[in-house]
Amino acid sequence: MPERDLTIVGDFLRYTGMLFVLFCAIGAIYGLFAGFSLMALLVNPLIYSVGISLIVIVISYDINTILGLVGLGKEPHLSAHIKYSKEIQEIGMLMSTANYDSALKKVDILLRKEPAFAMAHNLRGEILLQGFQRNRQARDCFDRAIKLSKPEDEEYRLATSLKASTY
Repeated sequence: MPERDLTIVGDFLRYTGMLFVLFCAIGAIYGLFAGFSLMALLVNPLIYSVGISLIVIVISYDINTILGLVGLGKEPHLSAHIKYSKEIQEIGMLMSTANYDSALKKVDILLRKEPAFAMAHNLRGEILLQGFQRNRQARDCFDRAIKLSKPEDEEYRLATSLKASTY
């Protein structure tokens, strides 16, 4: 469950208060010309200010964050590609400079953090294939990537094509 963001409640109360004062002033001016009524002075401004404040909150905040206030929000899940983009970039840089030992160490660390990450298995297989000519171990990495991904995924297609190059 995501954390409850109480700034939403504070913003709602602030917007409602500001709008209520504005609509009360409008209601008072209207009441002077049309005759005072409790509806024009208090009820309508309250209804309008709450409604407009709710609209502003829904536009300003993510719906999942708003639902988190009442315990219905879901924990956001970043894809592994986004979550580990820095590590992936570092591994790619190490591979491009033929520093396969360091690249292998980094990808092994990444796989300890995220063992079901197909891209990391593909990277490990590429490192083993290009840097160490360990075709059998590389093939095992590509097999794991194939098992962890779907046929329509890019990682699946990459793993199958790289696996073919290990024979």
